[in-house]
Amino acid sequence: MISHSAPTIPTIRASTQARASAPPHHPPVEFSAKWAGVLLLVDVLAFMISCYAAMAIMQHNALPALTMRELATVSSVVLGIVWLVLFEKIGLYQRSFALSVKDEVYCTIAALCIGIVPIFFAFWLLPHESGARLQLVLTLGFAIAIDGGARAIAHVYRNAYGRRRPQRIVLVGQAERIASAGHALGQTSADTILHIPVENIEATLHELDLSRSDALDAVPWLCRARDWKCDTLLLTEMLPPAVMPHILEITAQARIKLAFAPPRVQTHAYSFSMQRFGNQGLLVPTRLKACTPSAQFAKRCFDLIVAVAALCALLPIFVLVASAVYLDDRGPIIYRQARVGKQGRIFTIWKFRSMPIDAEASSGPVWTVLSSDAPPRTTRVGKFLRRSSLDELPQLINVIRGEMSLVGPRPERPRFVEQFRNVLPRYDERHLVRPGITGWSHIHMKRNHDQSQIGERLAYDLFYVEHWSLFMDVSIMLKTAAEVFFQKAA
Repeated sequence: MISHSAPTIPTIRASTQARASAPPHHPPVEFSAKWAGVLLLVDVLAFMISCYAAMAIMQHNALPALTMRELATVSSVVLGIVWLVLFEKIGLYQRSFALSVKDEVYCTIAALCIGIVPIFFAFWLLPHESGARLQLVLTLGFAIAIDGGARAIAHVYRNAYGRRRPQRIVLVGQAERIASAGHALGQTSADTILHIPVENIEATLHELDLSRSDALDAVPWLCRARDWKCDTLLLTEMLPPAVMPHILEITAQARIKLAFAPPRVQTHAYSFSMQRFGNQGLLVPTRLKACTPSAQFAKRCFDLIVAVAALCALLPIFVLVASAVYLDDRGPIIYRQARVGKQGRIFTIWKFRSMPIDAEASSGPVWTVLSSDAPPRTTRVGKFLRRSSLDELPQLINVIRGEMSLVGPRPERPRFVEQFRNVLPRYDERHLVRPGITGWSHIHMKRNHDQSQIGERLAYDLFYVEHWSLFMDVSIMLKTAAEVFFQKAA
């Protein structure tokens, strides 16, 4: 691992601007009602098999009393219902954020583990029902294997089916507007987009006799879109209200989704909702869920509970790592560094020291990238700490102090924040939430990357801010733990 002087702004401008404006690989996959029904059936069968297998093992090995068997049966049914309700509430029958089969498995494991907590806690209060607790654990294990495997197979099938059936999208409007909208869509290379430049859409709809059933056949762009057999028709300008019901009939009969893509309405760190005020439709911007007081309170409680528990459980490892760092070169154990946190506030991040004491004495803040050609900037112990991510453990203290969260965009140093915000217009939006020890970009990109990839990292961070949920946090933490265990996080 070496350090290089930070490249100048012109060096990173071309590569980062394009990547930051596009979504990270693909937007969430929205499920149709038919596919949601398939997933529901898969989950019900998986839960039934899991409960039956756990009960069979318990009855074969444990010789439980009749009352315990009845209790175990009721608890299995309740657990299955809780899982199904939870899956529905967190949106597992509506959309998927999984970029890979592994992501799908992590999402399933996170949901199953969250669902079992209240029931397991209830049985924990019954000291004589250890058999029922054991059955719950067995049911969870079987459900992870069966339902996780089934949803992974479904993910593979969904991706293969999506590749066989690419989207056909028509964009209608002024040339520069449809070019902007087409770029913002961020569709895959398999999708086909047809641009139909129309200088004035409303002018093409004047003097139509809407009492005639074939009146709209005189609209060239509408006929062309229908004849092209598109799936989605996007207009960059709104249509006259009197024409809308008739065009909706035409598009519905042709099974075309009609939508509007105004140039000014693009994804940023806020959302829109439609409201009605008298006869006037209102497009109302609202804060993202991650920025609301209730969400911040829930996330803060979650951070405190998990961080305090982790700090207590990992205390022996803290002692071992601290001893190794000190014995390596007799220098300071903790490395403190200024980072930019929520709302741009500067805070001091804590890490186990992995570099020599004078690593940046002459150069000042530098960007570190992997290279085999230059002298290392890590100590002997530090190399292992970075490889295993153990150097990040003291950040649990930053979490408890409220400066960081367990999950969020990784905090950056002030010098580089100034550099990146001059290149990337949306860079400061990642500071709407607390920075995290791990994050959405952290699990989809390598820990050390060069500055040409900062736009891609920003796209992942903004995706997290826009789609945050506690369930998403749990999924990210599970994947982080797995990758750290297999030493793939460095």
